[in-house]
Amino acid sequence: MVNEIKINGVVIEIFVGDYINTTYDAMVVPTNTRLLPSGELRCYVLRNAGSKVQVECNRIINKRCTIPVGTAVMTSGGKLNTKYLIHVVGPKLGMGHEGKKLAMSTWNSLKIADESGLNSVLFPPISNEMRGFNAKICADVMLPTIKKYAIEANKNLTNITICLENLPDYKNFEKVLDGLGN
Repeated sequence: MVNEIKINGVVIEIFVGDYINTTYDAMVVPTNTRLLPSGELRCYVLRNAGSKVQVECNRIINKRCTIPVGTAVMTSGGKLNTKYLIHVVGPKLGMGHEGKKLAMSTWNSLKIADESGLNSVLFPPISNEMRGFNAKICADVMLPTIKKYAIEANKNLTNITICLENLPDYKNFEKVLDGLGN
């Protein structure tokens, strides 16, 4: 099940499927401020990427100490089919200004991919897992942010995709995606 629209030369699509077994220039992986394994998706990605990626994360943390909410950093993709992993610290529900912080997380992930000359990037719903957000909140913030980036700032990205785990999440994103084309 795939749905897509094209905005300013960028294909924005959603699908239900396995996050790991895809081929994109970069995959976005939600993380914590210390870039440590936490959350089901992050642990799954890191386990499949191999230890090299965590070593790269540790080097970043050794230089920066912590990664603020809304910030994204990039490592290699390790053993995955993707060239790069973009580690983004999404907001936690209840911390205040969550929508703005989720938009910033999405924007900064796009920006790091775009500025690195990449063409395609795959997202999960950021902050949807352990951070307390649901798919509707993620769709309402992430998709309009992606559209805005495609119109206002994009230089290299031609494909921005969101991978969803189940049909109810897909339906939440589909409703918002269909409205973006208007």
